[in-house]
Amino acid sequence: MSLFARSGSAQKPVNISRRSFLTAAGMTAIALPVLAACGNAGGTASFSAPDVKAPSEFSGRTNVVIWSPWSGNNHEVFTGVVDGFNRSQSDIYAEVQQFNGYDGVTEKIAAGLQARQIPDIGVFSDVSWNKFFLNDTLEPLGGYFDSNFGPSTFNERLFTEGVVRGESYWIPFGRSTPLFYYNKEIFSSAGLPDRAPATWDEFRSWGKQITGQNYNGNSLKMRAYTGADDWYMQGLLWNFGGSISDGLDVTVDSAAAIAAAEFDRAVINDDKIAYLAQEINNDFINGQVATITNSTGSLTGLIKGAQFEVGAGFLPQQTTHGVPTGGAGLGIMKNASPERKEAAAQVLAYLSGEEASSTWTVGTGYLPSTISAANSTKVRQVMSDNPNYKLAVDQLELARQPDAVRRYVQSTITEMRTAIQKLYTENADAGATLKATATKLRADTESVRKLYESKVA
Repeated sequence: MSLFARSGSAQKPVNISRRSFLTAAGMTAIALPVLAACGNAGGTASFSAPDVKAPSEFSGRTNVVIWSPWSGNNHEVFTGVVDGFNRSQSDIYAEVQQFNGYDGVTEKIAAGLQARQIPDIGVFSDVSWNKFFLNDTLEPLGGYFDSNFGPSTFNERLFTEGVVRGESYWIPFGRSTPLFYYNKEIFSSAGLPDRAPATWDEFRSWGKQITGQNYNGNSLKMRAYTGADDWYMQGLLWNFGGSISDGLDVTVDSAAAIAAAEFDRAVINDDKIAYLAQEINNDFINGQVATITNSTGSLTGLIKGAQFEVGAGFLPQQTTHGVPTGGAGLGIMKNASPERKEAAAQVLAYLSGEEASSTWTVGTGYLPSTISAANSTKVRQVMSDNPNYKLAVDQLELARQPDAVRRYVQSTITEMRTAIQKLYTENADAGATLKATATKLRADTESVRKLYESKVA
């Protein structure tokens, strides 16, 4: 969900093979099984922290290491708010160490637990912290809360997603929902309304009107897809009345789920109004495609990069709404030293304050996760100036957590991405593809069912 700078020149749409994608996306498959072997690996004394290169002005302080997934604009904004923490007091120095997306952080922390070298704070995605929780490597946060930092600090809807049986393990920061982005110039020239499609059928109809038109020297397609977006696919399944699971009972091969998968297969392979892109944000900014679906955290970067007016709207629906919450939150590693965990909690408290959280929201487009940020002059002003920023907040009322199997079963994301790739690049039969996915997930679910039922359900 990181942002990407505007490319200097337009490129033709890139159709990515399933093999090349799975090679690139293999981190998740590698990382999480390693985690299962970690468990609660003994006392904190045997765990070391990564090296820190503190500037001389911050030397002599307690160090806190944060492993972050963000790049581009989001990295600059995040390091800026962390620098604000460093300058706000004289006892702690927090350093952001950057990795390649959420998968990169997950893989590195899993490997770090094996090597017994871990950060103090991890930026975990909404579907990665759960697995670390199951393996008892996240610190309960309740003992660090006080009157200025605790449950009442946050949007209740987002805060409760990081709570298990009354205890908080993951606080919201960089939370998002997917939005539907469109090029207003293209929509206008095609005679379409200045809004997102209300339904996926309407999207398909509009796509047939737009595809093939010329825009700044490009032959247009309606939409660029990313084959890694199992998050979007979660919402599409809900749109059609399906799901990945009901609790830990796998339902991804239901008739409704198959209908959702068939829709995407047909849009790309039959209608040919969409394609699998190498980088959807760049293709959208460069005017190669009329629409994309991406995180609210892409909003600022798209507006900065585009030479046209960016429109945004709620996700289309079909039989019902289908909006998954996503993005990131912050957790403290259980095996960090007590001194560093105390220091890390102070970092979390600062990042949850009005100045830091509102600066982060305005700078990125992520949801205001704290009540003070949502009510701040800074956030209210940007929402007034550009209503697109308010869309994500309004759409949150329709959103919900991804299904439990996606959050707790390690193989789910890889298996869903494999299914997406088959649909998009091989024109595979939707029913056969999701039935094979369901068979694999049902077997994998049994390996965590007992632990899930003892710690979560």
